[in-house]
Amino acid sequence: MHPPCSYCGKTIHGKYILDFWGNSYCAFHLKTTPQCDYCGRFIGTKSTKGGKAYQDGRRICGICLMNSVDTPRKGLKILEEVHDSLEISGIKIRPFKPDFALISRSKMKQRDRVSAEKQGTATYQRETKNGKLSHYIMEIYILDGLPRVNFISTSAHELMHIWFYSHNITDASPALVEGSCNMASYLVLKSLKTLEAEYLIQGLFSSKSKVYGSGFRKVQKLADRQGITGWLEYLKTHKRI
Repeated sequence: MHPPCSYCGKTIHGKYILDFWGNSYCAFHLKTTPQCDYCGRFIGTKSTKGGKAYQDGRRICGICLMNSVDTPRKGLKILEEVHDSLEISGIKIRPFKPDFALISRSKMKQRDRVSAEKQGTATYQRETKNGKLSHYIMEIYILDGLPRVNFISTSAHELMHIWFYSHNITDASPALVEGSCNMASYLVLKSLKTLEAEYLIQGLFSSKSKVYGSGFRKVQKLADRQGITGWLEYLKTHKRI
């Protein structure tokens, strides 16, 4: 059996590449053909109905571009839906009135100098009076032009950061914090039950990062043993996994 190449359409002879989506590609295309930064497909007229490069260098295929989040109104609606999904899982963030904006990669770098590859960032300032929350400022910024499923995953991750801030947890280890934020992404993605969500879930479990990857997998095992409630209570009393 010689499958056709999803990129050039020619019959493949010899080595070929098979991606998550079931597409086969001539192996030599790997050296010269751009791949979508969000789904890994080879960008081409036949394979993805084209695509584009954002000004900051990100590459997105035509398939992901069709449902990209490109307006603040669309983004805020999805953010609110993700908030509601987390509440159903037991992760409650109340009150919830965020200042939200889509921002460029350059502005993301200005806000978060730790990593230039981040897709979102969140800040939270709180004031209490007589032990009760009297005033707060919640800000959530997400990279513009993300495909819908990536936007959903990023929203859940940043909302979990807000959960930490709102509970005044500021000294937990990066692996516990970022692993838990990816756990929030995992919970929302799992509820979608789509191939796009499964692709991102696969990335969470295969990540080689000690903080985002290994941290997530340890947190996921913890939540699997103790349940969501047990995991959230653990976060309130422990600084490390």
